[in-house]
Amino acid sequence: MKNTRHHLSTGKITEVGSGNAVFLLQRAPNQTIVDQLGRRFRVVAIEVGTGADLTEVAGTLAEAGARTGISKYSLLADSDLAPVAIAHAIESADSVETLILIAPQTIRTNGAAKDLPLEEIKPPTLVLFGTRDEVTAPETGRIYARRIPCCFYTLVYDAGHDICANRPEALLSVVCDFLDHREKFVVPAGSSAISP
Repeated sequence: MKNTRHHLSTGKITEVGSGNAVFLLQRAPNQTIVDQLGRRFRVVAIEVGTGADLTEVAGTLAEAGARTGISKYSLLADSDLAPVAIAHAIESADSVETLILIAPQTIRTNGAAKDLPLEEIKPPTLVLFGTRDEVTAPETGRIYARRIPCCFYTLVYDAGHDICANRPEALLSVVCDFLDHREKFVVPAGSSAISP
């Protein structure tokens, strides 16, 4: 399994595996997720430090693509990095083939998106929440499912906000299935399902 590291202006990237490309935008590295995805896909894990300016992170995605020579990829982001991934998916619709948002923090408590035009997201999108998420109400996933044209909303049973740490095997099962099947994913668009 290929494993290389690069340092970027706003963080560092680790490249693992081969196959279809998945850019993983994360605050802290979750090596289990990176390694498991790397068994089936070419994973470019982009670690963004907590002090990084989110407006610079979008440039980091472009820089990572240039460094690795990857022009088409799936984009996976969690929590507070979701707005960057959403903006990038809209601006780079020709590059982003699928979008995966894990416990995204982009919906305000009143249900309004943080000035994000969710309706403009073109790639098939998977939104996951843990049933025990105490940071972002899992029900906000319905807002994504309603506003994003091709959105699949899934709940991961018995997981909190950090699904990667709480239920990595369940997360990987759903994410890999989505990456394999895209629009033909087993959860009907606009609805939700609970992953075991």
